[in-house]
Amino acid sequence: MNRMITALLVSAGAVAALGGCGTTTAGTPVTVVREIVPPSTTTAVVAPPATSVVVVEPPVTVTRAPSLTSCQRLFAEGFSYTYAFNAWVNAGRPLSWDADRDGYPCEQSYGNRN
Repeated sequence: MNRMITALLVSAGAVAALGGCGTTTAGTPVTVVREIVPPSTTTAVVAPPATSVVVVEPPVTVTRAPSLTSCQRLFAEGFSYTYAFNAWVNAGRPLSWDADRDGYPCEQSYGNRN
């Protein structure tokens, strides 16, 4: 610990007590030595600010169910094979409706017709 020592010169005619060491006589300058102790220091501990935890869910991949073919849609909606056949003819007999190319559409949905 660092200590500073200062000297105080008391003017003539003053009487000072030297802490039990005796007294001075009038007219003699007296040097009073006094120890000055710096104030003690304190350490302040500052807590970090409170943190909050944010949980981020991983992204979810949403896939659509495969779309229904025309034949599957007609079958799912309750249309008869005759209606599906006429719809195929009216659509210009697309090859995508007749998987085995035998002239009978929608056999995968309605069953084999030949």
